[in-house]
Amino acid sequence: MLAKHSLQRRIVAAFVLMSAVVSGLFALAMIVTMDLTERNLATELMQQQLEFVLELENVGTRLELGPNTRYVSDRDPAWSDWLNGFQDGFHDAYEQGNEVHVFLHTRADGRHALLATLDEFERREEIMERLALVGFFASIAVALGLGLLIANRVIAPVIRLSRQVRRREQLLSLAPPLATDYADDEVGRLAAAFDEALARLRSALDRERLFTSDLSHEIRTPLMVIASSCELVRARGTLDPGLDRQLERIERAVIEMRELTDTLLRLAREPSPGEVVESTGLREAAQQQFERWQPEAARRQLDLKLHGEAGAQRYPAALLHTVMSNLLRNALHYTEQGFVAIELRPEGFSIVDSGAGIPAHERDKVFAPFVRGDATRGDGVGIGLSLVQRICARQGWRIELRSPASGGCEFRIDLGTDNASSRNLHESPTSV
Repeated sequence: MLAKHSLQRRIVAAFVLMSAVVSGLFALAMIVTMDLTERNLATELMQQQLEFVLELENVGTRLELGPNTRYVSDRDPAWSDWLNGFQDGFHDAYEQGNEVHVFLHTRADGRHALLATLDEFERREEIMERLALVGFFASIAVALGLGLLIANRVIAPVIRLSRQVRRREQLLSLAPPLATDYADDEVGRLAAAFDEALARLRSALDRERLFTSDLSHEIRTPLMVIASSCELVRARGTLDPGLDRQLERIERAVIEMRELTDTLLRLAREPSPGEVVESTGLREAAQQQFERWQPEAARRQLDLKLHGEAGAQRYPAALLHTVMSNLLRNALHYTEQGFVAIELRPEGFSIVDSGAGIPAHERDKVFAPFVRGDATRGDGVGIGLSLVQRICARQGWRIELRSPASGGCEFRIDLGTDNASSRNLHESPTSV
């Protein structure tokens, strides 16, 4: 159970537990020792007194005992029947609700008993027991205070180190090392390990930044060549209808590759506070995606619909287009007949289809990478929905898979109504 608590609580618990065990054993030993001492002293004292009384009785003399001690024999009327239940020797007993010490001895002339009430000794014993109990709880309280004090002093460097590691500045190449601020102990060695890990992480981030920068340049250049080549072919004059359709497909593919490249690069890099991002409204993006996928829907003999009212807020164009495009592609791909609809709301949108739906046992894994639905339907490697989920997680958008009562699927995206959904977005009216 302690493993689930913080290190500070575990240190305090260890102090309190150790104190409880030690003080508890000490108090128990003291109480047992007092009890044994009382019994041995009382046995020795009462045996000597009884022997002295019997010697005086043999010579015809009766000894006057103190108010707390009395002598009886089984020949006396004062002999109590409850004494017959004890053997010779020392015993603790109760007489009329009062604790008494009894010492019995049997001779040829009968049984003899000495009864003593040690009220003063009992009071002292009770005081000692109370002191032992008070000492037990006092030691626990002291251990709790010391545990908190020592735990705070021990944990303070660890807390300080954790705060330093969490600072984003530690990922900068000019960040000072952590180990120099700590002694050469366990915390210092932990700080040195963090320095080494952060250095490797900074190196990996630098390599990733260079890679994404190079990738952005190297991919966009051939895409521009393909797009300009399509424009040059169109500029030559009237084209054959078949060639014109092929050019349209190439141009749509170029646009899609450009958006996908921007999306992947954005996901691979940390957002820059001063970065200017092309933005678009929800209605704009939905209209563009509707026009873009309308030919594909017609080819599959599906009814592609767009309805609803969108809010006025603007969002990163590349990311929003990628989310819509992947969801529409997925819906068109897995819908045999019926419709695919883009339903707009002020705070988001839904992609609804009339397909076969997704079984309940598969819904939890549809957003996992490389997971596909019906593998017999076309190609694809199953990264579209995974990419959608990554974009939504990055932007603070919420995606939910629902099953309408009429059948099919509904992928519901809530974009939010505050600025959190458009983080790092500097308004730019140009849409992709």
